[in-house]
Amino acid sequence: MSPKRTTIAERREKLILKAASQRALLAQDIAPLGTPLTIAYRGFQLVRYVKQHPILMLGVTSAISVIRPRRMLQWIKTGFSALNLARSVSNLFIKK
Repeated sequence: MSPKRTTIAERREKLILKAASQRALLAQDIAPLGTPLTIAYRGFQLVRYVKQHPILMLGVTSAISVIRPRRMLQWIKTGFSALNLARSVSNLFIKK
């Protein structure tokens, strides 16, 4: 093998080892975030599912309203407030 190729091969090996150690350090740093990220991901899945099946949400809210009407009224008030807040915030970022 030529000296140039030997130098390149040695450099390649060093870079491979360096990348492996960096991956190991990154895995250690990210490990504590695993559980919170999993919970957030499942929350996003739930929101996506509810958006795709709105009739199920209507059934759940109807059942809750039969069981506890006052609580349902409070949920509706909170939901409308959150919706209005989301719309006003989105209007700040989206220019028509």
